[in-house]
Amino acid sequence: MKVLIVLAHPEPRSFNAHLAEQARLAYQAQGHQVKVIDLYQEGFDPREGAGNYPGRKNADKFDPMQEQRHHWNNQQLPAEVQRHIDLLREADMLILQFPFWWFGAPAIIKGWMDRVFVYGGLYDSRHRHENGVMRGKRALLAVTAGASAQACAPDGRDGDMRLMLWPIMHALHYIGFSVLESFLVYGVRGGLAGEELRAQTAALAQVAQDYRARLGSLAAWPEVPFNRNEDFTAELALKPGAPEYSPFVRHRDPV
Repeated sequence: MKVLIVLAHPEPRSFNAHLAEQARLAYQAQGHQVKVIDLYQEGFDPREGAGNYPGRKNADKFDPMQEQRHHWNNQQLPAEVQRHIDLLREADMLILQFPFWWFGAPAIIKGWMDRVFVYGGLYDSRHRHENGVMRGKRALLAVTAGASAQACAPDGRDGDMRLMLWPIMHALHYIGFSVLESFLVYGVRGGLAGEELRAQTAALAQVAQDYRARLGSLAAWPEVPFNRNEDFTAELALKPGAPEYSPFVRHRDPV
């Protein structure tokens, strides 16, 4: 199996970097091929824009989707974007490793998706969802939060962390990935000292150990359910009686 780990944390000694390394070691120990992309260390530019496409299809007006498709078809995408696409297409398993900032992923993760999930290459009108280019591959979000598990629970003060990650999971599913339930780590706080620091260090060491163990048994890892094409009408409305898997795709309340 080929594994791609995409790390998004600006500090190389962060716990996120440590978890990415633990995943790399775990998969290598199982005999798999592993590649790590460290977005910050690579200096990945998350900004999509006209300057990324010197050979524009339309020099008068910048249309990101059309320029992506045009440059994909002509094999003229920016080198860093093409390299990341090639790694994605080769991988059987993708892990996105990042901290939970301001109730979502760091901007560099969204920008990476904006630029790398290119129209024409990783999706089009015929290749989406369960028919996506990445069908048969698995994806996992491994995410840390500074708040407690209770604060990030559905009835917590910070809101349902798993629900707030759904748009990223949905984007991965949109290009065909089977998405595993996220690995969520709580209480990763900075600025600690003394007994608090020692207690957190011990707790996070156990988390890293548990993570490595779980990566050894992916067959038992639950998948995130999504509606399939047959659950929708020709107008893409959820059919009566179709299942609901998320508050983001649900039946309308009766008038």
